[in-house]
Amino acid sequence: MKRRYYLLTALLALFWGCEESKMPLPSPRSANTSFGANDTSYVELNPVWDSAQLGVPLDAPGDLTISMDGTLFLADEGAGRIHAFSKAGNLLSGSGLDGLVLESPRALAVDSKLNLLIVNGTNRLFVWNHFLNRVRIDSIADAGLYFDRETGQEITLTFAELRERLAAGGTQPHLRHYLFRHDPARVAEARGIYPVYADPEPSACFNGVAAGKYGEETVYLTESNFDRIVQLLLVPDLALKGQNRTVLFHYTAELKSNVAVYGSGSGTVDDPWSITTDDDENLYFTQLGGNFRVQKLLAGSFSPRYVLYQHAIMDLGRFVKPYDVALDDREGLFVLDGESGTVSKFANSGSKAGQLLSLGQKGLALASFNDGRGLLASEDVVYVVERGAKRIRRFQYSVSESDIPDDEKEP
Repeated sequence: MKRRYYLLTALLALFWGCEESKMPLPSPRSANTSFGANDTSYVELNPVWDSAQLGVPLDAPGDLTISMDGTLFLADEGAGRIHAFSKAGNLLSGSGLDGLVLESPRALAVDSKLNLLIVNGTNRLFVWNHFLNRVRIDSIADAGLYFDRETGQEITLTFAELRERLAAGGTQPHLRHYLFRHDPARVAEARGIYPVYADPEPSACFNGVAAGKYGEETVYLTESNFDRIVQLLLVPDLALKGQNRTVLFHYTAELKSNVAVYGSGSGTVDDPWSITTDDDENLYFTQLGGNFRVQKLLAGSFSPRYVLYQHAIMDLGRFVKPYDVALDDREGLFVLDGESGTVSKFANSGSKAGQLLSLGQKGLALASFNDGRGLLASEDVVYVVERGAKRIRRFQYSVSESDIPDDEKEP
């Protein structure tokens, strides 16, 4: 359920500041033992991130995602909160991060506009914008002044009226300017978590969420009561003027299509759970029913990429409860199976695409997870959220143990 965006990280890190509950950074391990490329492993990092180490009580932690500025967001379904941490494990606060409260947050994703996308097992999609909470907002607008080329007249349209005009086949008028006004109460409301989409079926149950490709406004949701993958489009419904006259947006969402529906074969879904996308907007999802528990759908056509008897990832009975799927930066695809308590890795490109890859001889290869629910692969570190033990465990890709941090050693 993750999306990784690393462009502009340095600029954003300099521009934004957060209060932190400090924890010591890991120090290098002094051991000089090493192992060859054939023994490449994912070695576990210490300390384990539990409630005491993170400085926040964990109840039923689940999904984990990362923003383009390196902020980690953890959904605690039991506590009804979303916690934010630095990559060093420091609890972040301020700039709206203390108000990330929502009943039973189940899955998270972050898009390229720093919209934190949230689902919680209901029929709704929620959004909280990270950037909007870090800049000063001067004013807000729900309408704009446009020039209508067909009539040669200036007209005023709200965002809703503009959407209705375009949906009816009307032409796109030329925007003169937004009609900003000072409204602190509306600005404060826009900065909080807000619903952007409610499915027409009140009993719909969204379990997973993923953002589309960089710069796009598409969102994908897995839904289990009616067994489908839903494609949405985020569209502005408010404009907010920030410092230096920057215009930011608050969103609503519109249904584009159901890209996959119920079935037992490849390309269909049965109790779909987690979902993520790659840079080309290919879809990867897991499901708790059906024959093929982990699948890849091609961008655009949404046809299945991996097929039975050709790709090991499609082996019948390989997974039982694959609660999460994640992509790394090395064309690797990871799957967390909550039933076996293990993580598997598969190739995702070239002649070995869809085939099982070795995790090495130690660390992640041997690890067992007590009700593992969340999985993230970022910058050569694999994070696994272990709900049963109420903690996060981290495993770093390495061909040399000398570079592995050891937090139990004093700096």
